[in-house]
Amino acid sequence: MAKQISFGTPVNDAERWAFSMLADELPENYILLTNVEIPTKSGQAMEVDALVIGEWGVYVVDVKGYIGRLDAGLHAWSLDGRQVDNSLAKANYVARVLAGNVKHKVPVGVYAPWCQGMVFVTGRKGEEIELEKQEGSLSIYTPNQIVQALTKEWGLTAPHKHLVTDEQKEMVLNTIGQVALVEQRNNKIQDFIKLKCLFIQSGLEVWQSEYNPGGWTAPWLLKILVATQFENSDESSHFEQRLRDEFKRLQALSGCSGVPHCAPLIQDGEQLVLPIRMPLGVPLNVLEHENLSTYQLLEILRRSVSGLQQIHRRGYTVGGWTSNCVFISDQGDVEFIDIKDNVNTNEDVQAYANSFLALAEQTKQPRVYQWYRLAAVGATTDLDALRCDISALIDNGVCDALPERIVVQTGAIIDHHYRLETFIAATEHSQFWRALHLQGHYQCGISIYDKVDTDWLMLSNLYRSLSKAYHPHIEKVLAFGQLPQSDELFIARAWEYGESLQELNEIQLGQPVMWFTQLLSALQYMHQMDIYHGAICPMNIICNKHKAILVNFGIGLDIATSHYASRYADPQMWAAEGDAEKDLYGLVASFIATLTPIKLQGDGGQAGIIRALHAFDKTWFGEKTFDTCLKVLNFEFDANVGQSYLEAFDVADKLI
Repeated sequence: MAKQISFGTPVNDAERWAFSMLADELPENYILLTNVEIPTKSGQAMEVDALVIGEWGVYVVDVKGYIGRLDAGLHAWSLDGRQVDNSLAKANYVARVLAGNVKHKVPVGVYAPWCQGMVFVTGRKGEEIELEKQEGSLSIYTPNQIVQALTKEWGLTAPHKHLVTDEQKEMVLNTIGQVALVEQRNNKIQDFIKLKCLFIQSGLEVWQSEYNPGGWTAPWLLKILVATQFENSDESSHFEQRLRDEFKRLQALSGCSGVPHCAPLIQDGEQLVLPIRMPLGVPLNVLEHENLSTYQLLEILRRSVSGLQQIHRRGYTVGGWTSNCVFISDQGDVEFIDIKDNVNTNEDVQAYANSFLALAEQTKQPRVYQWYRLAAVGATTDLDALRCDISALIDNGVCDALPERIVVQTGAIIDHHYRLETFIAATEHSQFWRALHLQGHYQCGISIYDKVDTDWLMLSNLYRSLSKAYHPHIEKVLAFGQLPQSDELFIARAWEYGESLQELNEIQLGQPVMWFTQLLSALQYMHQMDIYHGAICPMNIICNKHKAILVNFGIGLDIATSHYASRYADPQMWAAEGDAEKDLYGLVASFIATLTPIKLQGDGGQAGIIRALHAFDKTWFGEKTFDTCLKVLNFEFDANVGQSYLEAFDVADKLI
């Protein structure tokens, strides 16, 4: 694209189209001066349609919008049989005048550049024109050859051909005079000065500019619509409406983070201009995110999702998610400069997740990157959950800027807060430790897993649910995260004092019904929130003389299922059962297995547990309680929504 400097206004559509074509197709090192005047010795100026300062010469181009068949000779021209002016003679004369003016300005020992005339016959925007030259060397060209003639050596009429130097180009511009002032005038729109063209197509241009009212400057973008550059008025009206709609969107979103500020539309009769404040920072596609710390990445993600939420809450969507339209500043601010509002919110969230997935992956925080992975395929649109998770990670300081790998052993510090004290149990893919909270000096439990991708979805959902729920007979989850530089997850839980139901050596009268009633109330509460345990067994019930606590809600599931739950959680047995019914079965079976001799239980499967139940005195057990337990073990009990478990088991009056 050539550098165009307009000295005047095109007098017709042919000139306007010709200038646009030459500016688009000539190389960037070419200078195109349009509607410029060449001074003569007498002081009278001669107007030139276009002056092209090129690689091989300086061309005085006369533009003719002839339509039809043009027969051009050395002296006379005819168009469809009618005599017309010989424009080449005029162009050659002006070229000689320009060459003489340049020669008077060149210093001794410096040659003036070659100047020649040329005629550009446009037809109707490049069509409906035939040219017949009586001599092939005449510098008369149609749109098919004009660019080649201006850029190739063969287009010169000089006897000796030499490349035009930068010094010679400067001499021509000095001869014309006031070129810099004219360029500055052309590049100024009110107090905005155009600096660099970033995009141009048809009549739509995007310029990098600066706002310079005097005394200070600020960078801006200018979206410019030149109505006369479009093919027809319908196309011009369409793009004008789009620009006006964009202005309305930016005004409606004013004050939202992530939305750039815009100034009022400027319309001067020839062009419509939308000024938009230049976003700070760099586009997402050139951001060197590999050099950013974990906290910097999380801050960028937090601000991006906050901005997107604010836009959605005002009823708009971004839509323009190309990476060069999302800007990131050094402080982590995120701005969207192409807000199109052309998709629904679900599609917008999915496009957002795809744009920022690489940054999320680099945080190494599963709570973050797993959300982006799911959202990128349309599996989630919950921006609130993501923003809360990112904020918690930043505010609680759970990620290191320079994390070091942790060796899981006695004395290891997890998450800056938990020191591993005593190893409790392990399976192939998990470990369970008793730990000390360093700041609070209290005992807690730490579970560690090495199946991030396999278990993440289940564990993250459970953590999110359990961390927001409280019941005195449900263990309290304290923290959740990933060990640095590894694929191991950790979950910290409050340490429950007591023994598992399986390990109790002594049970006092009244304790089993108290514990059973407490755990029923806990299950009732959790099931109402669609939270299910999935592996209730004696090993997952911690008892002391005051209460029973249900532990391991899917956490440490492989440890749990390696014991009694391997029988109670038989996938074939429970294939057709609901989650609530499975939990109730595990609870009933756990207490029966604990309170009856092993010889009555057989292998501990369904038949053995039912046989053990019948060993109880139904009257002592309570007829309704006995019948409900039997229904649960036979999978005949339906846990309906809103149903009271305590009333169904007839233990409501025993809740302590």
